[in-house]
Formats: sequence, C-alpha cells, structure tokens
Amino acid sequence: MKYRLYSSEGNSEGLESYLGLFEIGDDGYVRRYLEIRADGTPLRYTEEFHTDEYGFLPKGPVDEVEASKPEYGAFAAVSRTVFEALWANTICCNRQP
Repeated sequence: MKYRLYSSEGNSEGLESYLGLFEIGDDGYVRRYLEIRADGTPLRYTEEFHTDEYGFLPKGPVDEVEASKPEYGAFAAVSRTVFEALWANTICCNRQP
C-alpha cells in the first residue's frame, strides 16, 4: 500500500480547495479515501462505501505523475501511521468511523 496526501490549494486549474488522503493498493486503485473540503466538511469513502450524494471514491488507477503536476496543487507521500491516525480520528459527515 501507498499513502498520499493531495492539496488542491494553489492549483491553476480552477479546482475548489480541499485536502484528499489516499490509501492506494499495489494495483494503483484507491482503497480508502478521506476528503476534507475547504469549509471543513470531512467525507470518507471505501471500496465497500464508494459513493453517496456528497462525493465518491476516486475511480481508476492513480496516475502519480499527473497528480504531482503543480498546476493541480500538491501530491505527496505520507506514512501509514499518519493516514491511519487521520482515518481513525476524523468523524465524517457521510459515514461514522
């Protein structure tokens, strides 16, 4: 597994500001995803709970080269420990831990 943090802050593509925390499997697909929107709204998605009226689990394999382009914001590695701590301690609006 790989763990990545994405911030759309500073992007030049007109994307709304948000943070995304990804758990990515060896096949490149997102297994778990935590999104925190600019207004502070936290959302959580898994393979079992992949969509609702607020958003969805990212589809398709993650293209880390594309995601790392500065025009989209910032995309960086984080540790499993950081991911698990945020996953376990963030109470989401769309799904309770």
